[in-house]
Amino acid sequence: MKHLIIGSGTVGVATGFYLESIGEEVIFNDKDKTKLKKLSGHNTSSDINVDCDIFWVCTHEKDVAGIISLLSKKKRSIVVIRSTTPIGTIDALIKKYDLEFVAHNPEFLREKTAIYDVFNPDRIVIGTHSEYVSNKLLDVYSSLPAFKYVCTPLESEIIKYTANCWLATQISFWNEMKLLYDTYKINGQGVVNTVCLDRRISKYGSNLLGVGYSGMCLPKDMRNMIKAFKDKKLDPILLSAVEERNKCLQQKKD
Repeated sequence: MKHLIIGSGTVGVATGFYLESIGEEVIFNDKDKTKLKKLSGHNTSSDINVDCDIFWVCTHEKDVAGIISLLSKKKRSIVVIRSTTPIGTIDALIKKYDLEFVAHNPEFLREKTAIYDVFNPDRIVIGTHSEYVSNKLLDVYSSLPAFKYVCTPLESEIIKYTANCWLATQISFWNEMKLLYDTYKINGQGVVNTVCLDRRISKYGSNLLGVGYSGMCLPKDMRNMIKAFKDKKLDPILLSAVEERNKCLQQKKD
């Protein structure tokens, strides 16, 4: 099959490299021509108006709607959105443009190890209303032994946000514990390392660096998840506390 990667940043490049590894024809696309220049030896294009079997949207979430509007005329092609979209976005776009062959396939890649992660995923989530699309993507990912979960786009979006909010919560939890450890002037890292020997407790965020979560993903996704709660008239007590703890830490740092 022929694939166009729209957005050749960390996620797009990793996705394209995986597709190339299984023998697929891949074209990398980006509005930033400097990114395409870095992909010498690979097929590139600055135009998304090409004929492809699958279009992979790997851009910033703010660009997704505009790209889908451009791709909406390609009714016979599959559109796979890798971007992290606010809850309900995919279904809204499907309805607006009367789309059929669309999937939300969230990425769980770390920026520094994205290439490794794309070849060694913990799980692969395919959010779609189309059995045709899910079967095509299951075939694309058939070489990977990871658990594959087919669900609706709404569930897929929520899975991505839930994962990132959990990671942010762990970071804030350990930062709060650090305040107590420092007050008692004890070996806090020794305490944490011992606690994390419990198989039920993740080590993520447990290095007591006193640094809150930051970057492009966790703060944004935490805000969007809190908004999703409030939009449904729910009180996100825990998530709000996690965000507040992180804000306090950032203010102290500044």
